[in-house]
Amino acid sequence: MLAQVLKRAVGLLADRGNRGDFDISSRLAEARELAASGDVEGAERAFASVLQRVPESPEALHGLGRLQGMRGDLALAGQILAKAVGFKPDFAEAWIDLGNVHHLSGRLGEAVSAYRQALAADQTSALAWCNLGVCQQKRSEPAQASESFRRALDLNPRFDLALRHWVGIQIKLDWPDGGPEFLERWAGMAPGHAEAHAALGFLSLKHRFRPDEALVHFDRALDLGLSNAELHGNRGIALQDLGRIDEALASYDKALYLEPENRAVRFHRALARLLVHDFENGWPDYELRLLSDDHPKRAFPFPRWDGSSLSGKTILVHAEQGLGDEIMFASCLPDVIAEAGHCVIECHEKLAPIFRRSFPTATVHGGSQHDELTWLSRLPPIDCCIPIGSLPLRFRRRVESFPRHSGYLRADNARVAHWRRSLDELGPGLKVGIAWRGGTRQTRQSYRSVPLEALAPVFEVAGAHFVSLQYDECQHEIATLEAARGLIVHHFPSAIADYDETAALLGALDLVISVCTAAVHLAGALGRPVWVMAPAGPEWRYGIVEGAMPWYPTCRVFRQAVPFAWEDVLVRVRNELSAYLDEN
Repeated sequence: MLAQVLKRAVGLLADRGNRGDFDISSRLAEARELAASGDVEGAERAFASVLQRVPESPEALHGLGRLQGMRGDLALAGQILAKAVGFKPDFAEAWIDLGNVHHLSGRLGEAVSAYRQALAADQTSALAWCNLGVCQQKRSEPAQASESFRRALDLNPRFDLALRHWVGIQIKLDWPDGGPEFLERWAGMAPGHAEAHAALGFLSLKHRFRPDEALVHFDRALDLGLSNAELHGNRGIALQDLGRIDEALASYDKALYLEPENRAVRFHRALARLLVHDFENGWPDYELRLLSDDHPKRAFPFPRWDGSSLSGKTILVHAEQGLGDEIMFASCLPDVIAEAGHCVIECHEKLAPIFRRSFPTATVHGGSQHDELTWLSRLPPIDCCIPIGSLPLRFRRRVESFPRHSGYLRADNARVAHWRRSLDELGPGLKVGIAWRGGTRQTRQSYRSVPLEALAPVFEVAGAHFVSLQYDECQHEIATLEAARGLIVHHFPSAIADYDETAALLGALDLVISVCTAAVHLAGALGRPVWVMAPAGPEWRYGIVEGAMPWYPTCRVFRQAVPFAWEDVLVRVRNELSAYLDEN
């Protein structure tokens, strides 16, 4: 095949190939210029003319091999490039191109070997390190890929492709030790580098949970000329986290103008719309969550419910997302149960006793979203299914669609009575549940949590007893607060360890005050009075304005006026609690 290529190219040389003043170096330089300008046939003739005189020229073979790759003939390109490195084993650039041919052909192992040969010849090749990292990433070797991209960036801090891939890996690895420092060092080595600012913004947004700092970097990247859907989308997230929703929506719209089918941006725009209660336009793109790599793929052997009549049919409503989401979306279950011949509900095992009591005509299965589906064999035939988070698309299209309920979940009455007796032993006064920390580090725990000691002004209100609703270890914090300030927060571990007991405790409390956590949803679903202390840019569930959440008529939201400033929220909660005590 190589002979045929050479024959074709040499046949196009005309009289230029017969001139006696032929200079190989000049001809190679000319061929490279022709290739760079896009004149593939001219470059092919020039390289062929060199090979006609010097058949073993690795430079001409390399150039000709690259051209065949540009033509899409990867098999021939690989043969020619293999000849080039055969004649010159330390030809790093040719090894890189041979690796690219293997990579494009799906032979990742051979591509890795070729890139390593290139690095054996030239350890300073940032391109070889980057391409090696891409292959390692595809081979599910994130730690090795991260190191390869790091080596590329150490050699060239402005290597945009390497930087983007490296940042992507750090996200998946949750920014291991040294990662943020590496990024800051590279940014310092390349001042004025737009991609570095975009990456620093992403670090601030998703790892440090500082949307204010992230916005500074995103705006700097825009000033430096970077403008793509990812940047505008991330900038929208930062603005949304800061409570600047109109600006966030404008940023999402700009991203979607550049890349209309960008699923991540469409999803985040949906969250912003839901945050301002634009349910009609928010729910359709909220469905994109089901396509996320982070969303468990459920292989139920039933068609998805298309909204058609459920009369005489059995529908499976299956779990998704976290406990708070399952509780919140369960407000739509009475609607489904009323329409269906029968409803099967899959939920987290912690919620199963509550759901069985609350929806007695349904079949409730408690388990994990990662369980095998063998439990389905014990059920009657199922006609269709739907994830619980998709129910609002059918039943909650407008604010007016949310029912003014007094609680759709039911606690165990006997256990509620037990906890009322236990709380009475604390003495006269209002019994107030308190939760000050919510989520995990990955779900912005630091952004939405309040230090326990900061709640001291609330705890100092006379006439109330406070009961911890924290699900994680908190007894040291409680003891420290009591020792330092003489303020007592009661804690009943047995009520926290079992979710049914938690529901009973909530049923016995007079009021719940909480940051954005599952306790809010359980209390609201039980119809208990609950006050939410929310950040300036809360998750979409809590809305962007103060007042009641449409999901829970008994819930009030106290939102930060200024990002990260809890003092004003705590003053308002303290004053409202004093007034509440006077009224009760």
